[in-house]
Amino acid sequence: MKNFSIYNQSTISFRIKQLTLLMLLFIKSGLTFAQNSQNKNTIPDISTQETIFLHSNTTTFLTGETLFFKLYCLNPLNNKTSQISKIAYVELVNSDKTSIQKNKVYLDNGIGTGDYFIPTTLKTGNYKVIAYTKWMLNNVHSQKNEIDIFIINPFESQEPNDNITFEISNPKQTAVAVQTINSNSGNDKRIDLVFDKENYYTREKVNLKLKSLTETIEKGSYSVSIRKKDQIPTSKQLTSSEFAKKTAESYKNTPNTFDYIPEIRSELITGYITSANNGELSNKSIALSLPGKEYVLKIVKTNAQGKFAFLLDQFPNFPNAILQVIDEKRNEYTIHLDAFPKFDTSSLQFTSKLNLSPELRKDIEERSTASQIQNAYYQIKKDSLVTEAVMNPFFTTIEKSYVLDDYTRFPTLKENIVEVIVELYYRRENGKYQLHIRNNQKDLMIYGPPMVLVDGLLIQDPSDLFDYNMANVSRVSLITEPYVYGPNLYGGLISFETKGNEFSTNYAKKYLKTMEIQRPNPEKIYNNPDYTAGNKLQRIPDYRYQLLWRPNIKLDTKEDNLSFYTSDVKGNFEVVLEGFTDNGQPVYVSKTISVK
Repeated sequence: MKNFSIYNQSTISFRIKQLTLLMLLFIKSGLTFAQNSQNKNTIPDISTQETIFLHSNTTTFLTGETLFFKLYCLNPLNNKTSQISKIAYVELVNSDKTSIQKNKVYLDNGIGTGDYFIPTTLKTGNYKVIAYTKWMLNNVHSQKNEIDIFIINPFESQEPNDNITFEISNPKQTAVAVQTINSNSGNDKRIDLVFDKENYYTREKVNLKLKSLTETIEKGSYSVSIRKKDQIPTSKQLTSSEFAKKTAESYKNTPNTFDYIPEIRSELITGYITSANNGELSNKSIALSLPGKEYVLKIVKTNAQGKFAFLLDQFPNFPNAILQVIDEKRNEYTIHLDAFPKFDTSSLQFTSKLNLSPELRKDIEERSTASQIQNAYYQIKKDSLVTEAVMNPFFTTIEKSYVLDDYTRFPTLKENIVEVIVELYYRRENGKYQLHIRNNQKDLMIYGPPMVLVDGLLIQDPSDLFDYNMANVSRVSLITEPYVYGPNLYGGLISFETKGNEFSTNYAKKYLKTMEIQRPNPEKIYNNPDYTAGNKLQRIPDYRYQLLWRPNIKLDTKEDNLSFYTSDVKGNFEVVLEGFTDNGQPVYVSKTISVK
């Protein structure tokens, strides 16, 4: 028992230090939290820094193609996945150092994936893909990984600039000069790629074995990319081995500015309120609803400066939000959400050159045609989203639930209260209706009015529901006990669920701030056609240059098997496996297969 007490004391002391540092961050940023989610059992050590390794399926794209990427948020001391940030930010920046696309990416144990369809609105030129976390922005020495990419728009007239030339040269020599991948390079003898054969025919099944070469299983996180090689030049990507070496040489754990709070638990949405009449800004309740069948409702309090912060769960990943100040004078307040974190692009250097010689015309035309054909059949071959977890309402102690179709239908709320929902009653005060809940053992009115929801949207004035057509309501759920949610206490809860979950689209109030917030990209399952006998794809053209993109390889056993089919495109295809072991060891393997 004595040792057990010492262990607890040491653990508690360590936790206190971490919590103290975290609270200092909150105070420095001027934010306070009052959230509805359960606390996590573990607290990451935010006294350390983190870095990001980012890689993509290639570095030269034609408009109409898709850029696939994977990122690893790592502890720079050992290259193990970071446990600090749960959200990463990925931006596409043009040569004018202007960000033209910004995305959020969920980090699952430090790992995130995504893709970006290259639209025809982009001009031919040099671009960068950059990745970072909010926590990294606090340290000017954080290694924010970037990828130089070229985008070619074959539908626009091409004009030379500082980074693009049109000199006549040997395209093979140009490609070799900037090509980055050599067969069997960077393996470190950890993992090998073993194919069932070296040469394949079109639409033939390929069996690939990922084999650990060490005595132990090389568990980790890896991606596998299989893409056609052509003569169009590509710029060099930093391999995981090169990145690890660079990090070890340049890492500096300098004092942080604490301008950004780390998104330790989940996605963080911050903002502040202002008052038109110089009203009190502190200690005001702010509600955020993501209405729908599976909805989100969060309520927090503002701090002394009127700032607030919401923690949003991964599911459901709805972007349409409604915010409101819960107050009698709610019309006097305006809600402002903070912008995307600001990444300083001024230090970015665009030094890579792309030579679009006339000899590349054939390759560009072939790739552009293939891309257009693939996009024409997108509905047949489209990717699918990973099924989201089914989310139950935040309240789980429902005392009573009325499915109104089980009763005689009445058109108004008044009639339903009198004839069906006997636990409810209403009163009219100062020209406004108020809803209340009956409880034979206690007076719920001393706890305040009940919380009223419609499809997850908080209703501050129940009078608005008395003119609503109850034929649109499918279910009414009640909690007939005092109810605490977030920082507020309610005299019960009343939840209306509409048939089409459309109530919020027609509910307009001056104090409601309706907006679309950018949510992290949902995880995808990328299409992998199956040409086994009896399939329905035989007459559908297949011009995939990217035969496979599998970003979620774990290698939990000594050997792991992958299979895929070649397309109608012939030539040499580059196979790259890249990532990090669970122990932080970089792995990079490449080979080439041929399709005839």
